[in-house]
Amino acid sequence: MLTKKNKYIYTIPILAQLEKIFVKVADEFTDFVKEKLIIRYGSLKQYNQELLKIEQSTFEWAFKKKNGHELARLITICNDLDIIEEDVFEQIKGFYRWGSHDTNALVFPSEIKVDEFFVEGYALYLAEGDTGFSGKIKPRKFRFTNSEINVVNSMIKWFKNYFAKLPFCIQVDIPIEYVIPDFDAIKCSLDHDKIRFAKGYYNKILKYQLCCERAILIDLILTIEHRVKELCKQDKKLAAAYIRGMMIGEGTAYFNRSRYVRIEMRNEREIKYLHELFTLLGYDCKPFLRPERQNMWSLYIGAKQLAKFYKEIGFGVHEKRQRILEQCVHKKLRVNQYS
Repeated sequence: MLTKKNKYIYTIPILAQLEKIFVKVADEFTDFVKEKLIIRYGSLKQYNQELLKIEQSTFEWAFKKKNGHELARLITICNDLDIIEEDVFEQIKGFYRWGSHDTNALVFPSEIKVDEFFVEGYALYLAEGDTGFSGKIKPRKFRFTNSEINVVNSMIKWFKNYFAKLPFCIQVDIPIEYVIPDFDAIKCSLDHDKIRFAKGYYNKILKYQLCCERAILIDLILTIEHRVKELCKQDKKLAAAYIRGMMIGEGTAYFNRSRYVRIEMRNEREIKYLHELFTLLGYDCKPFLRPERQNMWSLYIGAKQLAKFYKEIGFGVHEKRQRILEQCVHKKLRVNQYS
């Protein structure tokens, strides 16, 4: 049973484990730490020589500028001064990553409530966002792309709900041969005011991209994956929400002579994790490799389990797939419909 405390992810301890994460703190706190170091060790130089043993100019820079403390180093210093981490965390005004485009200190929530909406949106991002799981280079920005307006608006709502103080924009990618769209109508359909338009040279349909160009955010998102997945294995509602997010991004609903839903991907680890969640929820399904598609893993939910899937999971905000699923359950049509 998950307790209330266990359903939260505390972001600052996680950020403290990442490399080159710097923080902005109040000037008064910098002066307070400096004074305590001098009282206890005689000078900043003496403390550095005895304990930190880093370049002296690097160590003193943050105290002179009263800005740019490396988070892990600041915690170490405060621990040496018997200042508890919680007191350090309360002094942090913003975060940024050294050597990236994160020139302004970003304000992160100190905690994230891992509820059903968070898990659904998180799984959807893993399915459709930039993660580097495909073997490509590690992503340096939070970027989510989809062609369904309802799905994009749901991700916008998710982002605003859990990362309210972080800046982001929406880019609409328009195919080269696309009929000139109604730009005003597109703007009105999106739940955000910062929208830009670009030519989608490789797109055949209109696509929407949510982007936050901050490396520190995507690092946080990828770092908490294990924690989110562990929580989902302990709570059936969270498990259903995680599957739903994946289905919105990568799922299929089919209704003709046979009726089923399916999810396919080349990420064997993810498919087998989804199988764990389906098993937890009482579904009879097994991951298998598609013989006609190289390295493509599949999970299949047949007609006998569709009513259960419709009631407990579904396709959420993906209206097209949800509509086909409803037809599968109620057997209203007998024509090919594929999403």
